Amino acid sequence: MDKRILILEDEIIVAIDLQEVLESLGYGTYVAHNYNEAMAAVPDFKPQLAICDINLGQGANGIDFAKDANKISPQMEVIYVTAFSDTKMVTAAAETDPFNYLVKPWNEQQIAVTVNMAFTYILERMKNDSLIKNLSLSEYKILDLIGKQKKSKEIAEILFIAEKTVRNHRYNIIKKLDLPNDNNSLLKWAITHFNK
Repeated sequence: MDKRILILEDEIIVAIDLQEVLESLGYGTYVAHNYNEAMAAVPDFKPQLAICDINLGQGANGIDFAKDANKISPQMEVIYVTAFSDTKMVTAAAETDPFNYLVKPWNEQQIAVTVNMAFTYILERMKNDSLIKNLSLSEYKILDLIGKQKKSKEIAEILFIAEKTVRNHRYNIIKKLDLPNDNNSLLKWAITHFNK
């Protein structure tokens, strides 16, 4: 999978530095210097990650971009870069549920570690999403209830099906998700990956 990062940074030298660091690590990049350029790039470039400066000078800021880009690309993760740490801005940024923050001046190692962590998370989520797509609607409902820590008997009562049918579905879900066939593997998976 090619790993694409959108860089939203109004300071040209900082943007070039960031681009060089990321490309040397093997990431594909697209640089935008303002909100409009960044928004225009999202549908075409399809970034999995955006590294956004919060303060972009005049007009819309990085937080505005994160909110609006989420409507087009809800799977895209965001890492904010900022030199500011005023409470109001941090609170506004937190509302967009970013993956992380980097405080200027950053160094190459911070960028490498933070971006690597983001892609580890993104790839794991993509794997889980594709596994869940293989489930039938009944299996999906059962997995949801397992994540809510319901037992087979309770699930059978909620869905008006036989307990044996629930057990059969559990067995099929374990196979489809490629989990070890032990008592708690499905419960652990459902709690960790499904019920966010």
